[in-house]
Amino acid sequence: MERDALENAIRTLAGDPEMLARFKADPKTVGAELHLTAEATEYLQRGDRGRLRSMGLNDGLTILVSRWFKDDLGDSGNSTGFYVDTTTPLPDANLPRGLVFAGACSHVPDLLARPEVDPPDAVARLTSSYRRLGEQLAAAKADVVIVTTDCHFQQFESGAFVVGRGARHSGSMAFFKRPDLDLNLTGDPEFADAITQAIRARGLEVEAHDHIELDHGLIVPLRQVLPRSDLPVIPIVTQPARSFSPYGARAFGTALRDAIANQKKRVAILATGGLSHWLDPGKFGSVDIEFDSYILDMIRAGRGIDIANLEPYPLLDHGQYELMNWLIMLGAVGPGVRGEVYAYEPMKASGGGWAVLNMLL
Repeated sequence: MERDALENAIRTLAGDPEMLARFKADPKTVGAELHLTAEATEYLQRGDRGRLRSMGLNDGLTILVSRWFKDDLGDSGNSTGFYVDTTTPLPDANLPRGLVFAGACSHVPDLLARPEVDPPDAVARLTSSYRRLGEQLAAAKADVVIVTTDCHFQQFESGAFVVGRGARHSGSMAFFKRPDLDLNLTGDPEFADAITQAIRARGLEVEAHDHIELDHGLIVPLRQVLPRSDLPVIPIVTQPARSFSPYGARAFGTALRDAIANQKKRVAILATGGLSHWLDPGKFGSVDIEFDSYILDMIRAGRGIDIANLEPYPLLDHGQYELMNWLIMLGAVGPGVRGEVYAYEPMKASGGGWAVLNMLL
């Protein structure tokens, strides 16, 4: 893997001043000795932290390249933090058997509770995109839908991901003064238990819960895209306020592949939430369009799963705490699958950059 070769090269150069001096004088030759591609050698020689970060290196390693290899103690040569690689060939897609649909959409409460706060044309585009995604989900003829959301009001026992194993799930948006916006779902306890077992078999922590109280995180998207009311739904809840781990979310999604592949069912997975979205006092309504575009471009390029390589702080700094919901879906789909963005609408009144996309399985 290119990332492993890069990490080994940086560690080797850091511990061998003579080789580092040779690399500076003749990067092509020494890069070949270190089993690097010409492209990776160029990034390393230039001290291009943005490119190195996009290849999965953490900032603790990339700062070595800038501060020590390039003797740039202030890291003044780097100004861009995020880069989408569109030149390196994608790996072949390897979908788990039985996965027939994957997508993602925001769960903005104002879209249903009070759409009048946002521009009507933006609301219309977003609503139309939900409808389009719902048509794709209906066409997939799924037997069950796994839906990821984050914890808003309900309290759980642990800080782990939560799998809803109830036979029924219900709730309303009474918190937003709209008790009429309710939802009643059928669950799939047997499949939910299989998911929990598959996650634990990989050594990951997961909490199984008999009752997931539905809030806007599930009500907003599912009222718009669920093909029929009796289609079983398994909610998976992330808890970013207790533990925020992009890598952990991807690992959870990767483990989820085992449960999907072992079922004799047609499985759909829908991620909800985000994109940029702050609830901090004084920051609500801020939208980071540039970073949202980076996330969507990564998914368009078939590299969405690599977002999990970013350290938590860059994601939280850009309001991306709900991205864990998306990374579970991307981990389940696996690398090499591109996404088609149906809509992206930055809406300050409702408080975020809202998006709808379909993965091109």
